[in-house]
Amino acid sequence: MKRSWYFCVLAAALALPATAQVGTPASSSTASARPVAAASATPVAGPGSVSPLLTQVQAAARTTTADVSLLSIRHWKAANSAKNDAETKAESIQRNLTVALPTIVSQVQASPNDFAANFKLYRNLDVLYDVLASLAESAGAFGSRDEFEPLAADLDRIDQARRALGNRLETLASAKDAEIARLQSQVKTAKTAASAQPKKIIVDEDDKKPAKKTAARKKPPATATVTPAAQPGTPQ
Repeated sequence: MKRSWYFCVLAAALALPATAQVGTPASSSTASARPVAAASATPVAGPGSVSPLLTQVQAAARTTTADVSLLSIRHWKAANSAKNDAETKAESIQRNLTVALPTIVSQVQASPNDFAANFKLYRNLDVLYDVLASLAESAGAFGSRDEFEPLAADLDRIDQARRALGNRLETLASAKDAEIARLQSQVKTAKTAASAQPKKIIVDEDDKKPAKKTAARKKPPATATVTPAAQPGTPQ
């Protein structure tokens, strides 16, 4: 009966428009402890301004941190293994939201158009979405409605931020590709212009001077060697 109620609620939540899901009110038992969420999603920031998107991410992080901290996982009607798994995921989400995510957001703030920093944020939100979706599913199956509904709304906010960041990454990638193509075209044009110019031959001034002729030394005349004639022999 518990699972059938959860799947009915989950199907109804997914069928609602995005703005309706974001504006889902929390119950009276948790509304006072949770930060007030915006009624609608922050408009998607263009590639030139990432501030609205980062504000959206930070707001979703604050709300999700508060909602996860209010979970009474030990009171769920589930096996200890399921409770332990849910607690592990809740702790992982809290560490990500309070330590890892703020650091990555600061990196994007410092270099708004750095593709690596934006992709790192996107990948973090993607992993965070998967873990939070699993925790929300467990809350719907074993917890109360007051625990499930806030997590479902948080999941939708993170999904909106993730999709907006994905669109931004696509725009940044297109801009980077266009910049690379422009630079390659400039290099190609410069090489073509350089090859079309006539080559200049530089002649060294020393090469124009006639080479000095070395006067050939006259060989001294050969000296004739006179061989003395043989003396007549003495008669015996």
